Amino acid sequence: MMTYVIIGVVIGLGLVLCFLLAVANFSFNQFYEKFKENDARRNSYGITTLEYVSRINQAYFNNKLRLTKCAKFKDFYGGGIVGLSESTMKSNSLSSLAIVSHELGHARQDFTSNKIKKHGKMRLAGRICGLFFMPSLIAGGVISVLQVFDVLQPFYFLIIGLSLIGLSVLIFFFAIFLKYKEIQIEKEASDFALEYLREYLTEPEVEYCKEVLDGARLTYWAALVRTLLSWTLLTPKNTLFK
Repeated sequence: MMTYVIIGVVIGLGLVLCFLLAVANFSFNQFYEKFKENDARRNSYGITTLEYVSRINQAYFNNKLRLTKCAKFKDFYGGGIVGLSESTMKSNSLSSLAIVSHELGHARQDFTSNKIKKHGKMRLAGRICGLFFMPSLIAGGVISVLQVFDVLQPFYFLIIGLSLIGLSVLIFFFAIFLKYKEIQIEKEASDFALEYLREYLTEPEVEYCKEVLDGARLTYWAALVRTLLSWTLLTPKNTLFK
C-alpha cells in the first residue's frame, strides 16, 4: 500500500512540475501575443501616449514627472522620470497606453508611499546576499561530505558544513520572498493604471488593456517559478536577485 502512495505522490509532483515549467516557459510568449494583438487596436478617444502622459502628469502629479526618451521596448519609470521610446510616444494603441499607464502606476507608488524605495534597498541587500549563495552551498556540501567520510574528522566540521548549506537555503528563500513582493508591487501599479485608463477609454478598451497588464504580470510569476525550479536545470538560467 505504501508503495502505491509513494508512486502516487511522485506522479503528482511530476505533474505539478510539468505544469509549473509550462507556465514558466510559455508566459513570455503569451504576453507578447497579447501585446501584439492590442497594439493593432487604436483607442477611440484618439489620444496619443505622449498626450495621455502629459494629462495624467498635470492632473495627478502637478507636472512633477519628467519625460525622457529611451530605446524601443525599454519604457520605464524611476526617480520621477518616465522613459518612453519615440514609437511609444507617437502611438495611440491600447498596448502602449496600458504599458505607460503601468509605469505611471509606479510613479503613483513612488509619490504616495515608500514601497518602491524600500523594495529597491531590499533588492540591493539581496544582490549582496546572492554573492554568497553558490559559495555557501558548494563549501557546505563539500565540508559535510568530507566529514561524513572521515576526511575531516572533528564533528564540528559537519556543523559548519550544514550551517553553510542552511545559509544558502535562507538566501534562496529570501530571493523568493523578494520576487513575491515585486509581484505585489506590480499588481498595485496595474490597478492604478486601470484607474487612469478608465478616464479616457471605454470599458471594452480597458478590458483589452487589462489583458496586456495581466499578461505582463504573468511573466513575473514565471520568474518566481524559474527561481523555485532553478535547481532542476530544466528552466532557462535565472539570476536569484535579478
